Amino acid sequence: MTWSRCWAKPGGVPPWELTDAIDRGDTAAALDRLHRMLGGGDKHPLQIMATLHGHYTRMLRLDGALVRGEKEAAAILGLRGSSTFPARKALQQGQRLGSRGVTRAIGLLAGADLDLRGAQAWPEDLVMEVLVARLSKLVRGVRRESGTPTRATSPP
Repeated sequence: MTWSRCWAKPGGVPPWELTDAIDRGDTAAALDRLHRMLGGGDKHPLQIMATLHGHYTRMLRLDGALVRGEKEAAAILGLRGSSTFPARKALQQGQRLGSRGVTRAIGLLAGADLDLRGAQAWPEDLVMEVLVARLSKLVRGVRRESGTPTRATSPP
């Protein structure tokens, strides 16, 4: 089975379902997608880390660039073809998080990578759960710092 079809296994989900849930700040959905990828999707935590790393690295590459639209963003990211959708997603989420949020995400990824490689005596699934929860909380933190209202269920 090719990598592009791994998510087609029973219980598996495509990687963008995880990143989309994280980008929305929906921790419960993000954790659900993570568990489905680890369990039914037979993904190793390092494969999921690679997906998340690519997702945030695209935002980091666009951070601070004078980009006027998704076509310019796609060019900076080296995306070929007619679809600029991945560039638009990276540009929009990077703008939502801001430089501080993107930098924080990269730091969280680096820490989790070290933890998966033995820096922390935690089970791999726990390392990934903590990472996904922290990444999804970044969106709420950015909203709070900018004065944008958060969900009513969020603590002040």
